[in-house]
Amino acid sequence: MQKVEIPMEWELRSGRRHKRQDMERAMRGRIERGLVELITNSDDSYRNLEEKGKRTSGKIRIEIERKKMGQPSIVIVRDKAEGMDRVEMHHKLGGLGERTSGFEKGKPRRGLNGRGAKDVAAFGTVHFESIKEDEYNHLIIPPSLMCRFVEPHQRRATQEIRKKLGIPRGNGTVVTIDVEGRFKVPQHETLLKDFSRYYSLRDLFSNPRREVTLVDLNKKREDLLPYKYPSGELVYDEEMMIPDYPAAKARLVVYKHPTPFEQGTLTLAPHREGILVKSAAAIHDCTYFGLESEAVCWRLTGQLFCEYIDQLIREYDDREELNPDNPNHPVNNPQRLLDPFRDGLILEHPFVRALYKKCKETLGPFIEELKATEKPPKRDVTDKNLERKLRSLSREISSIFEEKLKELEEEITPGIIPKELSLGLHIIPPDEQPVIVNQPKTFSVIVKHYEALDDSLPVNVVSSDSDNVMIRTSPVFLRRLLEDGKVGRTTFTIESDEVGAEAFVEARYGGYSNLVLIKVVEPPPPPPLPDGLTFEKPLYHLQINKEKTLVLRLKTTMKPTDSMVAEITSDHPDIIVKGGGRCILHETDMAGVLQGQCRVLGRQLKARGKITARVDSFEPTQTSVEVEEHKEPPGGVQLRFEPDERDCGVLRYEWDDKEAYLLWIGARHLSIRRYLGEPTDEGYPGRTSPLYHAVLAEVIAEALAFRLLKIHFKRDGQQGMLDYDSTDLYYHKRFSEFLSIAHKILVTELP
Repeated sequence: MQKVEIPMEWELRSGRRHKRQDMERAMRGRIERGLVELITNSDDSYRNLEEKGKRTSGKIRIEIERKKMGQPSIVIVRDKAEGMDRVEMHHKLGGLGERTSGFEKGKPRRGLNGRGAKDVAAFGTVHFESIKEDEYNHLIIPPSLMCRFVEPHQRRATQEIRKKLGIPRGNGTVVTIDVEGRFKVPQHETLLKDFSRYYSLRDLFSNPRREVTLVDLNKKREDLLPYKYPSGELVYDEEMMIPDYPAAKARLVVYKHPTPFEQGTLTLAPHREGILVKSAAAIHDCTYFGLESEAVCWRLTGQLFCEYIDQLIREYDDREELNPDNPNHPVNNPQRLLDPFRDGLILEHPFVRALYKKCKETLGPFIEELKATEKPPKRDVTDKNLERKLRSLSREISSIFEEKLKELEEEITPGIIPKELSLGLHIIPPDEQPVIVNQPKTFSVIVKHYEALDDSLPVNVVSSDSDNVMIRTSPVFLRRLLEDGKVGRTTFTIESDEVGAEAFVEARYGGYSNLVLIKVVEPPPPPPLPDGLTFEKPLYHLQINKEKTLVLRLKTTMKPTDSMVAEITSDHPDIIVKGGGRCILHETDMAGVLQGQCRVLGRQLKARGKITARVDSFEPTQTSVEVEEHKEPPGGVQLRFEPDERDCGVLRYEWDDKEAYLLWIGARHLSIRRYLGEPTDEGYPGRTSPLYHAVLAEVIAEALAFRLLKIHFKRDGQQGMLDYDSTDLYYHKRFSEFLSIAHKILVTELP
């Protein structure tokens, strides 16, 4: 057997498949995202020349030749900027993630990730041709990612080469992409209308020193791509300090417009308006800081200038480069601030949280002012009967929604905080706690302070034995629970695969801290199942007029028949056995154990009775039943559904900012409004319409399903663990579950 020398230490390899997956994720199959990278590279190159005092044309040409379905289209981007020699091509284009744009040296550049021009290889073979100092080089990056120069040495840039590249003199670069037929290239008119408004390119397209031309090679048509910022009334222009970042300064400029702009999400509509978040040379986001559901906010535009963003990015990268094994990042800059896949700032970064929170608080008064001037007198969109149904639906569906949240390990905002909690940080459950091996356990952290908490500060959670008792996520952040902001809550999750491991887990926030001792134990053995016929529980509590499922088991050495049926009876006239009193027993995974379910209903408050099960040849068994009034749990999920004469924009609903489980349903949305009819002094005549109630059921199911999907996506989707089909299935499964419940309660009459 041939001996292979294996090194003691090496850098983790990255295969072609992984690189292409990253490229495809960054580009998302949208050629516009590739054009953004190539155009900004040209812009950065022109900046380099201008900073040296050299005159430039600033011209960039985008040429597209569209081919028939299945054939590769051709996309070309040309500039007459610096150009690249052979060494620069190899250095800048021959690798991924290198710091080569000049941003790392303090220059105002957009190229921050060292990947942009190369990622366009996700669309197909890419040709980079460049002339610098009369030297011509041609580099190809094919789908295999095996970069290669066309010729073994650089060539002199002949007139023939210059004519082909459209660079009659001086320097410049031409990038040609052979776009595979599976990718859609937008039509010329679409790009002309939308691409010049692409949020991250607006400064470039509005720069008088740049001239970007869009060319349709099929129709021999050329159009300039200019952008002009919309003019509006200046309503705010001030510098603001960012809490916990004393060196950070940001300037927010806001304009008000007489009519709203087109609404849409930034992912699907990168040409939408909003507040642009800018650092020295890059536009990172176009946002309303979480106020997008307020229809009137779309009448505002503006810019948030913050060069401190660049400083945090550089400092993080410098520490990673200096000591990658132990970068020792500070608490106020613990993670990357910029998304490596071109999706702007990472909203979980504490600085972004603090910055956006400050801006949201600043924008709030303008939103309220606009709403007050536009708000007509409100009319009722519900009546007492509908309100009763909505309360019943809340009671029915809240516990189901809470279970779904727990499955996703989402923190449940409690409605009540124990008054006996003293000032400080509390871990619940406290003191010493067992954790079952390979079963994650979630703890709550409640912080009670004498003044309003700062929810942008992290709660750091550490384990004294991080190898064997692991914290799933740290730091975590508080969510304020009371109106005065003095109490906040968050959660952390512990897991271990080592029986017998012990560790102290400490949670720290500001000057507060607390400990809990964790002991990892084996899972308890299942309780022994007695022979014969038994109910799962000796006592069941029924909510009045609500069915309850009882589990019946039969343990026997007899060979079961295909149709073993238990007879179920009640000794109380107001405790009813549903399904005709028959319970079919089925085989289970446990040998000799059969199981079935029966449903009972309590119709009288405080009724008590016995439920008896009988199967031929076996002793009968009994369980007790008590009927009680439903009581809201102290905390947990308590949903509220409030139809309201409000406009939620393109959405039909919005979640309340302060009350976590309050859902506002916008009755002014066209899909709802049409069923309400024309309003009178007494309100809308359609309030009692079954069709209106059916639409409300649909909106509520949609809102609940999307809220779960959002949590699901944040946990798994951004790590590439979800695809379209699984996401679509997840949403529609939850939607169907909630819709069936909402229809049952709200739609009690058919039109």
